[in-house]
Amino acid sequence: MAPLNEDQLENIRNERKIQIMRAAIKVFATHGFKLTKISLIAKEAGISHGLVYHYFKSKEEVLYDSLEWAMELNETRKFLTELSEMAISPVEKLHKFTKFALSSSLSTSSDIFRIIQHLEHTEGVPDHLLEFTKNVGMMYVEFFIPIFIEGQKAGEIIQEDPEVLVGIFLTIISGVMADDPGWWQENMDHKIAIYLRMLTTR
Repeated sequence: MAPLNEDQLENIRNERKIQIMRAAIKVFATHGFKLTKISLIAKEAGISHGLVYHYFKSKEEVLYDSLEWAMELNETRKFLTELSEMAISPVEKLHKFTKFALSSSLSTSSDIFRIIQHLEHTEGVPDHLLEFTKNVGMMYVEFFIPIFIEGQKAGEIIQEDPEVLVGIFLTIISGVMADDPGWWQENMDHKIAIYLRMLTTR
């Protein structure tokens, strides 16, 4: 059997790193930052404990790189772009996003939300990780504020500080995704409509 060339070796290294990061996202989402150990990530990835350290220097580096990787692949970014281009009312956009978020409960999106929730409520998290979560949160806030303002101008959304309304909207969705969104799966459209009545004029 011919030895592997450099490109083949690089592909193997990349695949192994992705294998570790995919496992890390699941483990951090389940156990939180403090309780996650490299050994748990290695077990989830089906590799040896020492091999993780071949790719990452620390637990913090595993988490940061894994979150960056997951956000790049995250289907939410694509959905937000599509949503911004839809010719529908602001309230319909909120409904579509909420349904998308809660329907993605078994995907990486849910795990990212859960990790961010853990980090925001955990002491001793390194500053660069907190900065990352803050930037992710701002991405959503900056996307939704114009939609809320448009809805207020159209008389669809209540007249309160748009940033406060966006905060309430996202905090509730994040809380549901971080907990157990299973209850929302039945009659989802009706339940979302009830939820949005907190923010809308109808």
